[in-house]
Amino acid sequence: MGGVEVREWSVQAAAQYERAHQQYVGGARKLEALIDELIGEEEGINYLSATARAKDPESFLAKASKPNPDDPTQPKYDDPLNQITDLVAARVITFLAEAVDRVCEVIEAEFDIVEHTDMGAHTRAQGVFGYASKHYLVRLNAHRRDLPEYAVLRNLTMEIQVRTAVQHAWAEFEHDIRYKLDIPPERKPEFDRRFLLAAALMELADNEFTEIDRLYRELAAAADDAAPMDLTTATLTTYLTRRYPDAPHAKTNHYAWILGILARLGVTTEEQLTELLAGTDSAAVQAAMTHRFPAGTVRRLDDDLLAAKGSEYVELFPEEERRQKILRGRLKALGRAGIIEN
Repeated sequence: MGGVEVREWSVQAAAQYERAHQQYVGGARKLEALIDELIGEEEGINYLSATARAKDPESFLAKASKPNPDDPTQPKYDDPLNQITDLVAARVITFLAEAVDRVCEVIEAEFDIVEHTDMGAHTRAQGVFGYASKHYLVRLNAHRRDLPEYAVLRNLTMEIQVRTAVQHAWAEFEHDIRYKLDIPPERKPEFDRRFLLAAALMELADNEFTEIDRLYRELAAAADDAAPMDLTTATLTTYLTRRYPDAPHAKTNHYAWILGILARLGVTTEEQLTELLAGTDSAAVQAAMTHRFPAGTVRRLDDDLLAAKGSEYVELFPEEERRQKILRGRLKALGRAGIIEN
């Protein structure tokens, strides 16, 4: 098969992909919503963004047109629509490296993993600094493959990348320079050296953010909780960090969400919240919940409020059928553990 034929093969595949492109766009929306639900709504992980996209038809054509590196007269992909694995791809960006690990735990539990590549482990094994993203090729698990709402993703292999905001900035800038600019060979070592230095600073920045988070937790634990303070997003964040020192931080908007719930309960000060939770054994509550992953601070408070108020707490959400169903399930778990009366 000659070069012209390789091109014709890819053009036919690209035309087929373009006709079906909107289906993949819909699939990307489904994947993005699913990831948001899994890491945000269910696990309360503190992340910057979770986005998904369908591959652009022009990008598909360019990739499908690549020749086989071992035999340039042959195409790299015999069946591009099934062999190209980033037709639908997602990216999750977190603030802290700790959250990257938590997101990866969720992905590994909720999807069938086809392939996993830890780019950071690869660069560390080489004794250098560089790209530290975690890449997954995944498929829907058996349960979701049977759900009509995921029909568009049922037989698709998808890509998910997870990295910190610092890693993301480095990767995007590096890609724009290295792959979109024709760097003369004599200048390449200069660019390589500066990118290596930037990668070292990237790792240092992620480490320092982790250390800053540790110092903040230490400071919050030592804060004086005797003085009555009105609850705001800031004071509640510190209060929950102090109450649940080992729990990961939640997203900023989740603190505002739980603050609104506390207001509905008539709780507007730290003193009132402490009084409400005085008889609640938080460790026992978490043992009863059997969450698959460490619950964040807002989820911990949500569980404790349920234990403290029982069915009264469930009734705070008359218009939220899904949330009521989830809370009733947790309420049964608390009853089985003997923490509340059924």
